[in-house]
Order: sequence, then structure tokens, then C-alpha cells
Amino acid sequence: MKKISFSIILLFLLMLQSCTTKKNMLYVQDLDKYSNSTLNYTSTKIQPNDILKIDIGDVNPLVAAPFNNNAGTSTSETSVEIMKLEGYLVTPQGNITMPILNEIKVGGFTPTNVEGIIKGRLINEGYLINPTVRVRVLNNKFTILGEVNSPGVKPFSEESVSLLDAIGMAGDLTYSAIRKDVKLIRELDGKRIVYHIDLTTASWLSNPNYRIRQNDIIIITANTLKVNSGGLIKDPIQFLGLVLSFTALFLAIKNN
Repeated sequence: MKKISFSIILLFLLMLQSCTTKKNMLYVQDLDKYSNSTLNYTSTKIQPNDILKIDIGDVNPLVAAPFNNNAGTSTSETSVEIMKLEGYLVTPQGNITMPILNEIKVGGFTPTNVEGIIKGRLINEGYLINPTVRVRVLNNKFTILGEVNSPGVKPFSEESVSLLDAIGMAGDLTYSAIRKDVKLIRELDGKRIVYHIDLTTASWLSNPNYRIRQNDIIIITANTLKVNSGGLIKDPIQFLGLVLSFTALFLAIKNN
């Protein structure tokens, strides 16, 4: 009788473990609750060590050519790496140096802001009458570490990507990842900010602060069982469930 009771307890623990795992594993479990919620976007600000591609145009291309760093590069030779070499590296003080216009403050401004600043100088200083200016950051990247299938530095071409996009680029979280406390580290205006995000709820989806920006760091922590195992077991929760299953099955057969 005691053995039968023990078997029942093991089966109950296994079921409890499975329920707890499901609760801690599934993404945005209350997604329907936040359906049709308002989306808010904030433009990324330029930081030191960003590399900018700045294109200046005019009705007469010859007039605008002296203001472009890549005026001598043919289109067939253009690649992202070449554009980075020809781009404007933002100094620790947040400045770049352009032909003719010389030093321009860009740190802390959005690309759209910088377009307006450069266009204003071109017009006000009498260089061009109606120029077009395009500014883009070339070296957008984020770093994702910890319990993901493909950690590392991930480049992206958009101004920002969603956190779920970033996790997808890293091959998704491992079974041992803690989904209720994803850490997002960001340097903003000379300060380091740390956000804690619970992926099991959808409440964070409409928060613009949680969109991944240039130089962000995402850290995915392992659960306690994985940490205590010292990394010897790839999926400790799954292993524990397997052990409990075999134990319950063995005792059930033995009692029969």
C-alpha cells in the first residue's frame, strides 16, 4: 500500500512539474488581453562609435558632390563594409567631421534631427539652395548572451527590432532559460539602464523602451536547476521529468 501511495505521489509531482514548466515556458500567455493596444515608437539617438552614412543631393549632382565622402566610389563597388570605411565615425564627444562643413554635433540627436541640422547649414551658409540629406546608421548591432541557441553579436539594418525578433535571430531561448526575467542593458545619454522583462506576459509588447536598439545587450539567465548542475545536463527540467516518469512506471509494474 505504501508503494502504491508513493507511486501516486510521484505521478502527482510529475504532473505538477509539467504544469509549472508550462507556466514558466510559454511566451506572452495573455496576448489576447492586449490585442488592439496602441503601438508607440521612439527614434533611436546617435551614440559615440556609431558609423553614419550621409548622402547629400541636389538638382545638380556636381554641386553636391564635394559634400559626399563617397563621391569617388562606383555603385558596383559599394558594399556595407566599404560604406562603413567611408562613413563618419562619431567621436566620444558625439561629433563628426564633414567635408567643407567641418565639425558637426550629432550625438544625442536622431538621424532625422541630423538631416535637418545639415540641411540647415547647407542653406544658411549659402552652399546649396534646396538640398536633400539622408542620414543612416551603418553599424547597428546588439549582443545576446546566456540561454539562447545562438549567442553572440547580431547585426541588423533597421533602426530598431523587437525583442522577439532579437530572440528569433539568436535561435530562440533554450529549455533552461528563465523567461520571467530577461535583462536588457542599454547605454543612453551617458547612463547605463537595465530593464527586466517578463516574456510570459504580453504587457511589455507596447513599451517602446523594449525595442532593441544599437549596442543593446540582452542577457538570458539559466534556471536554478541548470546552474546547480554546472552545465552537465543540457535540459535539467526535462531530465527530471524523465527520471520521475521512469520511477513511477517502474514502481507501478513492480506493484502489479
